[in-house]
Amino acid sequence: MLVTFRRLTDDDLPLLHRWLNEPGVVRWWEGEDVSWEAVVRDYGSTNEDQVEHWIALLDGDPLGWIQCYAWADYDDEEEARAHFSAGVDRHGAGIDYLLGDPATRGRGTGSAMIASFVKDVVFANHPTWPQVSAGPYLANEASWRALARAGFRHLADYPTEDGPCRVMVKDRITQDR
Repeated sequence: MLVTFRRLTDDDLPLLHRWLNEPGVVRWWEGEDVSWEAVVRDYGSTNEDQVEHWIALLDGDPLGWIQCYAWADYDDEEEARAHFSAGVDRHGAGIDYLLGDPATRGRGTGSAMIASFVKDVVFANHPTWPQVSAGPYLANEASWRALARAGFRHLADYPTEDGPCRVMVKDRITQDR
């Protein structure tokens, strides 16, 4: 199973829009605007945020979407403060991800995608980031188990309006072993 990555382009937006509206994804993105206009605004080339958006490829075919960002760029946001309170390194990165095709879920592809992304993109391209973290909903057991299989460890759980989240982290020193 070979997972590779390429930067998201505007040509990928219809695919990302479809994935974001897939019932297995919508369940965990509840409350997020995933309309076509929002996808263009939030993920298109005119978006000026500091988030890196990527398409994951499994043996050359689109598998999912994954993003990374420096926590320091989002110091003032509630999610960042919750992660910092849990012990996440402020100088590290956060990631968010999804598997687009329901047929790819439950086969180890999520953990392979996450592990490859952290090694081949995050730590390779950002040598000063000491840690990567993610905070899936506690109820999304498949997501935090995929993180664990990708080498992340459980740091803490924290409450949100939409339900508790589980903070999982992977330290660069662990990756380099």
